Amino acid sequence: MAIEWRGPVPESNYTVGREGNAITLIVDHWTVVMFEAAVRRFLSPGSILSAHYVIGQDGRIAQLVSEDDTAYHAGVYAVNLRSIGIEHEAGPAMAPTDALYASSARLHAEIAIRHRLALQVGTTVLPHHAIVPTECPGTLDLDRIVREALHALEEDDMFTEADRAKLDRIYQHLEAYEPLTWTKRLQQWLARAFRTQFPEADLGGPDVETGQPFKG
Repeated sequence: MAIEWRGPVPESNYTVGREGNAITLIVDHWTVVMFEAAVRRFLSPGSILSAHYVIGQDGRIAQLVSEDDTAYHAGVYAVNLRSIGIEHEAGPAMAPTDALYASSARLHAEIAIRHRLALQVGTTVLPHHAIVPTECPGTLDLDRIVREALHALEEDDMFTEADRAKLDRIYQHLEAYEPLTWTKRLQQWLARAFRTQFPEADLGGPDVETGQPFKG
């Protein structure tokens, strides 16, 4: 997933590091204003505000603060220290789009992987209004975001298409990788070789596969 780095925000708008706190929470917001206006607000030294990410109506994602650092987004510093703040380009006059939801879900999934979070609304994923009195994030559907993120995690794996093709070839010829199969083939090859040179050779003995007399 492509993420455009638009930081760093001014020193007044974030804290370097997290004072030893682990990331245990994602806090979701809506911008109310347009994407670029939200970015400008976070880049303004006087705002004393920031978020780690801003997601646009078209699905693009901008990052302004490293996940290793503390963004000022939740309204409670202790929460900021252990959370990642995500702003969504939406508001009373801007309904969230499908593209926005898709990007947000993917971002939530990737954050969950990086920080070993079990995504759950009300526990590890919170609306801003669960922390301070505010309307934010309004009509943003956190249940949809988490549902789509979990679906992405279930479908995702570590294999590329080339990896899957290689694995498929192995599965289709799995018997060729059995040690007993190779031993059986070697016995049959040796029997044919001996009979070519020594037609009367005694090839009696057990079949390596069945244990019965070899009839190669």
